[in-house]
Amino acid sequence: MWLAIDIGNTNVHPGMFEGDVLLSTCSIRNESPSTTQTQLAKFLNTFDLSQTRDVIISSVNPKVESCVVECIQRHHLAKPKLIGKDIPIPIAVLTDYPEKVGTDRLANAVGAYERTHNWTVIVDSGTAITIDAINDKGAFLGGIIAPGMDISSRALHHYTALLPEVSAKKPGKILGTNTEEAIHTGIYWGTIGMVSTLIRLLCEEIGHQPAVIATGGSSSLLAKDIPLIDAVIPQLTLEGIKGIYKTTVALTAKG
Repeated sequence: MWLAIDIGNTNVHPGMFEGDVLLSTCSIRNESPSTTQTQLAKFLNTFDLSQTRDVIISSVNPKVESCVVECIQRHHLAKPKLIGKDIPIPIAVLTDYPEKVGTDRLANAVGAYERTHNWTVIVDSGTAITIDAINDKGAFLGGIIAPGMDISSRALHHYTALLPEVSAKKPGKILGTNTEEAIHTGIYWGTIGMVSTLIRLLCEEIGHQPAVIATGGSSSLLAKDIPLIDAVIPQLTLEGIKGIYKTTVALTAKG
């Protein structure tokens, strides 16, 4: 067995694999270091950790990464290997500054290409919404970063005097007859319009009609109103970490 961990801005997603098979995963909200460590320990304690060979981490949150590594060390697991530091990215990254691209986006690209082997656009709707493109050789071309729905709600609340913070959800109607309904409509349908338009413009710019894969916490919700999305793959990042790990193991074996 081996352990993959996707550390994001809002959540940590650990996944225990046996070979290529994802045995179990969960979502841990980054409320506090102690809560993250407690929930991760609870997940780990459901397995015979003596059978766990490697720990592979993709992280875009250094603060949470530190407490996750500390928890791993307490369980006497193998020293974690960080994608992009200890493990190279096995695809071409055709951006101005490849080293600055989030490893979650690159893991998504690896996972998506293993499924399509063709031009693909990946929509990851989490704390931020990223829309990235890969070509038919699996190279990462770049993408778009926009605020997620929760960030938009939080910003309206924090930068106005009277607007409340509301949870992101699809409104029952367009015309809001109270403040909360008006915010729900603006955030949800504004996000739908933004993502739909960005996918269309991106496809026009790259000159291909790619497969469009969605992942992330809000992906299932958004995909219902974005016909351009072909499939929702909730564990795409973990699949990408698996692809990166397999490539590393293969290269090590050859060496």
